[in-house]
Amino acid sequence: MNRHLKTICIFALSSLALSSAHAEKLNIATDATFPPFESIDSSGKLVGFDVDMMEAICKAAALDCNIFNAAWDGMFPGLVSGKYDALVSQLTVTEKRRQTFAFSDIYDHPIFRFVAKKGATFDFTPEGLAGKTIAVQTGTPMDAYVTNHIPQAQIKRYDSGSAPFLELSSGRADLVLGYQAQIAHGFLNGDSGMGFELVGPQLTGKDAKEFGEGVAIAINKKNTKLVEDVNKGLAVIRKDGTLNALMVKYFGK
Repeated sequence: MNRHLKTICIFALSSLALSSAHAEKLNIATDATFPPFESIDSSGKLVGFDVDMMEAICKAAALDCNIFNAAWDGMFPGLVSGKYDALVSQLTVTEKRRQTFAFSDIYDHPIFRFVAKKGATFDFTPEGLAGKTIAVQTGTPMDAYVTNHIPQAQIKRYDSGSAPFLELSSGRADLVLGYQAQIAHGFLNGDSGMGFELVGPQLTGKDAKEFGEGVAIAINKKNTKLVEDVNKGLAVIRKDGTLNALMVKYFGK
């Protein structure tokens, strides 16, 4: 084989390998019990801010992404084992999580709030909330916060992001701690949210380390290329206004 033909063959094989790697479908899991970030609509379609954002990132970075619903308690083990390539589910970046997972650049800094029945009054101190029933989703920043800062409360933990609100609306919980945007746009604007309101202080990562640095896409630590690609796509949709448009669409900001 002459040198010119050999060079052409090597180039063709390299291009084919690059194309195949680029075309590999990525499995991206989300917990679709967390409207308006991710949920399943009446037609069975996966919808929400995180879903639209991830689809836009994948398009901008030319990634072939399969975004699907997964059980919350299996998402992190699935990422570690390689079952999933990434997770997009309003995941707060904390020092503890960084020890196990890689993260994309942060795309939002959420506010956390309590929600309770209208007219109910509370003393939002550890002593004042002692004995109160607080519902949270297990394994979340909200769970960590109430566990560490309000240990004398009766804490009810649920795998689903929507279950704590069912406990509140049924009267089996006094308070729910959650993302302010989720409470306002996924609970208070629905029929089950009538008669409830946001209460207590606005909380962020500046108030307690449990609330982390912000939210980002979690990626297997071994896949540094995917971290780079996702960040490139995120930079594109941030620059061209897509990310801001989605913020306005879902949260009016």
